[in-house]
Amino acid sequence: MFDRINLDDTRFIFTTNFSGDPARDRFGDGRRKANIIIPSEAQAKELTKAGFKVRSTKPGDMDDPETFVPEYYVMAQVKYRKNDGQPVKYPPNVYLVVPGNDPVALDENTVGCLDQIRVKNVNCILNPHEYDGANGSGVSLYVRTMYVEQDMDDDPYAARYRRQNEMAPDADF
Repeated sequence: MFDRINLDDTRFIFTTNFSGDPARDRFGDGRRKANIIIPSEAQAKELTKAGFKVRSTKPGDMDDPETFVPEYYVMAQVKYRKNDGQPVKYPPNVYLVVPGNDPVALDENTVGCLDQIRVKNVNCILNPHEYDGANGSGVSLYVRTMYVEQDMDDDPYAARYRRQNEMAPDADF
């Protein structure tokens, strides 16, 4: 079993639910979570062999089944509170990275903003947790640390105003 899993230079697949809003999840699940692409097939096979629930994409109607290349992914939870509502001992460290700025730490109240942005890149460390309960046993993955880089490539104004703020003298408003 792994102590932790590093997923570098990857991205999310499908809709994220960092806010924990059941309306954002197609199954009505209220857990804060995201599906994260496993960057390589070799890593996906290694995780599957170790007992992790690794899923893969299937060809759609518009895909050629002969040339389709699946993507492998895992679901990771972002957990700030235990089932009884008490805070977890070690909450996740989640950072929003906007190019040209220092990473901004997000917390339980602000992490939901990640559901509303275009994401360019994700780097994360996941903690595995083995469980054995009434509905069976398995391994869940929880975010230990995650850096989410916002995609600003198609926003010409972002660079313009960032440069403007860098050149502006400190002003009291």
